[in-house]
Amino acid sequence: MTISRKLLGWVIALFAVSAQAGEFAVSPLVLNVDGVKNRPVPFEFTVKAKKAGQVSLKIFDLMQMETGHMGFVEGEEKNKESKQNWVKLETTGFALKDEEYSVVKGYVTVPSRAKGKHLAAIMVEEVKPESDKKGIDVNVRYAVVIKIDTSDKGKKVRVKTSFDSLTVVKKDNTWIFEGWFENKGQAEGQLMAELQLRDENRRLVGNITMKTLSAWQRREEGSMVYPGSKVKVFGTLEELIDDGAYTVRVKNKFNGKTQSIFKETITIDATAMQVPVEAALTSESSKEESLSDNESQASQSSDNGGFPTES
Repeated sequence: MTISRKLLGWVIALFAVSAQAGEFAVSPLVLNVDGVKNRPVPFEFTVKAKKAGQVSLKIFDLMQMETGHMGFVEGEEKNKESKQNWVKLETTGFALKDEEYSVVKGYVTVPSRAKGKHLAAIMVEEVKPESDKKGIDVNVRYAVVIKIDTSDKGKKVRVKTSFDSLTVVKKDNTWIFEGWFENKGQAEGQLMAELQLRDENRRLVGNITMKTLSAWQRREEGSMVYPGSKVKVFGTLEELIDDGAYTVRVKNKFNGKTQSIFKETITIDATAMQVPVEAALTSESSKEESLSDNESQASQSSDNGGFPTES
């Protein structure tokens, strides 16, 4: 009896110049597009076959998850917020011969209501014939990410953030501090968060770095947070803490600018698994947009932006 299973492989080697896996290569994997409202802005990327095969193209929306990783959702034209309505391709698929390449062309049209920065992705997938699908079948996908900037160059972009819902969880001999950071503005940026814990005598118990799961996994210094995203940041303290009242101060720097400091008094009970803290502070600051961030309408980038490279 033959057992046939299909494994869907996601090769999302994002923010690199190019990538190769399966039977084809894609370059570049990131396009920076300066969006012009109600006017199509062209872009292009190259797909090269190592062996003859069929390639399909689909437009996906990107959403940042609470872990800091990026989630991919296939676009829908009926959803007015979907980038399927912004991004158009000249073709949705093609065949390539051995060592042959094709230049994929498309354009981005930004609606008049759009503000700030946005993300979209084009999934490039090899399509295997049904006759080849025997045993374990692996489909390889690449995500070509389009970073769309609709902001007026030379103008300030308002930065608005909040931090709330701090919790303290004890696991074995480790204290885990968690909180939620929300980017309510139109600028993407890197978050540097630090929690300071002091006892009733104002003695410093610990300085705790807080990052998203994605940033911890990738060993990054800070956490990338995109416009409209709300992410969970956490850090640990492996110290013996006596029961009692403690003062918590969380200092958040977003794009190098200090946001309003979160401050609250909490009661630590070693027998309790979780101590909730209900408080929130919203901060606003301004961020100068760099005129050189996007010098061309469509160009490749090499920063990692907090996207996962693993499947």
